[in-house]
Amino acid sequence: MDGAFFVGRKEILDWINSTLSLNFTKIEQTAFGGVACQLLDIMHPGKVPLHKVNWGAKQDFEFIANYKILQTSFQKLKIDKYVDVDKLIKGKYQDNLEFMQWFKRFFEMSVSEMPADYDVVAQRARSKSGGGFNSMHSKGTPATSSTAAPKCGTNTRVGSAPQKENMNARANNQQKSASSDSKDMKHKAPEDKISGEVASSLKTENLQLKTKVQEMTRGMSELRQDMDCLEKERDFYFEKLRDIEMMLQDMEENGESTELGKSIFAVLYATKEGFEPTDESAAADGQGCLKQNAVDENVLAVPAAVESVVEVEAAC
Repeated sequence: MDGAFFVGRKEILDWINSTLSLNFTKIEQTAFGGVACQLLDIMHPGKVPLHKVNWGAKQDFEFIANYKILQTSFQKLKIDKYVDVDKLIKGKYQDNLEFMQWFKRFFEMSVSEMPADYDVVAQRARSKSGGGFNSMHSKGTPATSSTAAPKCGTNTRVGSAPQKENMNARANNQQKSASSDSKDMKHKAPEDKISGEVASSLKTENLQLKTKVQEMTRGMSELRQDMDCLEKERDFYFEKLRDIEMMLQDMEENGESTELGKSIFAVLYATKEGFEPTDESAAADGQGCLKQNAVDENVLAVPAAVESVVEVEAAC
């Protein structure tokens, strides 16, 4: 990056004031676009319609009109430079400083010395509101505005009072500027602190939510595993009971029914709440032994029934 873009505020202001005979104290005062137009006019005399520049511009649309003149002149002179008008017209310090840093470097590369016949004050006076601008911002205007001779017998020097008033006005302006900057910093510091606290709080809440989601995911996985085990156990014991039921039904059909078989049937068809036969005819035929309900705590009673049946068979 060119070293010209590291030139400080004071050097830029000194260059602008000496080149255009101004008394600017802030870089932001160049935001209206007239300064850039006149600098370009010095580099290319007569190529910039300086009479159209509004030196009394106060509103954004007036600033934009001045920058349009600058951009049109750039195009005619085939100067390849993008001008971010939206940023410059806001009067922000950094944006206007960078633009003036570029302009200073470009000016120094194009102009070795000021044209002898170029009167910067007179050129501005021929533009819109140029005379009023000169009376306010031309270098030396406040100090030389009083031309009346001092009265006889007084010790007052010519121009001493205006000079003192001008110095007091500048001191007041500097104090106001420093006070404004201090207030801005005071307002900005709490805002930065609040924004930092909010970001930290949001980050903590986000981590807590992620932890809860992970715990719930693990809990759901464990519940699925428990459910799968219970379903397998249910199916295992149900198949055993179904095999016993079919074996007893075959014995009954073959006329081999015994008191033991009737006792086993009584155990198989014993009902509890939630385990009633689906209908009476199915119960009479030995069908629909049990309802296949969802996993319930009553299923835990099935292994005991199987064990009693096995004990009865062993006794036989």
